[in-house]
Formats: sequence, C-alpha cells, structure tokens
Amino acid sequence: MNVIDIRGFTEDAIVGPQNGATRVFIWCTTVQAGHVVGLHKHLGEELSRVLYGRLRFRVGDQVQEIGAGEVVIVEPETIHGYVALEDTEIEVYGEIGSGIFIPVDGPYDGADFEEIFVRDVPWSRAPQDERQYVTRAEQIERFRSSYTANPFA
Repeated sequence: MNVIDIRGFTEDAIVGPQNGATRVFIWCTTVQAGHVVGLHKHLGEELSRVLYGRLRFRVGDQVQEIGAGEVVIVEPETIHGYVALEDTEIEVYGEIGSGIFIPVDGPYDGADFEEIFVRDVPWSRAPQDERQYVTRAEQIERFRSSYTANPFA
C-alpha cells in the first residue's frame, strides 16, 4: 500500500505517477481570486472539487458558480475552464496522460485545438520532441490568453 500525506503542503500537491499511480492523479491547489484557467480540454474525464471558495466554471456551453463541497464532472473531450471569484482551494482528479488541448488563437468556435506539453504534470502527454515542452508559467499564460479571447460571464 502506498499512502501519500499531503497535509501541510504550501504549494500545489500532485499525487500521480511519481507516487505509484498508474491511471488517475489528484492535484490539490489554492488559487487567488481572479486566477483564470481558460478554455481547454483533455481526452480523459476530470472531476474538480471545491474545498473552500467560489469558482465560475464553464463546461461545454454551460456556466455555473460552484462553491465548497461541490464537484464538477467534465466528460472527456469537453471544453472547460474557470475563474476564481474568491480565494479557492480545489482538488482535481483526472486521468494520467489525457493531454492538454487549447483552442487555437482567437475566439473559440469549436474547431481547432492545439496540444501543449507540460513537463512533470500527470495530465500532460509526452511530446515527440523535447523542445515542444512549455513551462507551467507558459501554460498558465496560454490559459489566460484563451480566457481573454473567450471570457465566460
């Protein structure tokens, strides 16, 4: 049995392949009010649970505010994203290697997506060429740009 204690973490806590998980990961993070994760999708299912705070969450064409104790289920290949309405702690459960796909520049019209590759995050897939990796900071900036082009009220 492999037990991972994430109590007391002061940064993002990811339980995934580095801990022995082979199919599912848990990502625990705290975000400040105004933090944005712009529209994106994965090939696998994802669940987001709010521990405290509030988010405006978009899944497909639906937008809803969610708060402590609520869980959002995102089906595979469904566009989704959120903006933090207040400081919020979230747990995200997802499938390892399900990829990160963001709309190609400009307003989202349901058509073109680009896969981005982020090192050391379990939901990302490995690129064919190591030079295709982006940093977490670049990923967050891409999410911000996606939100700017595709805000959800």
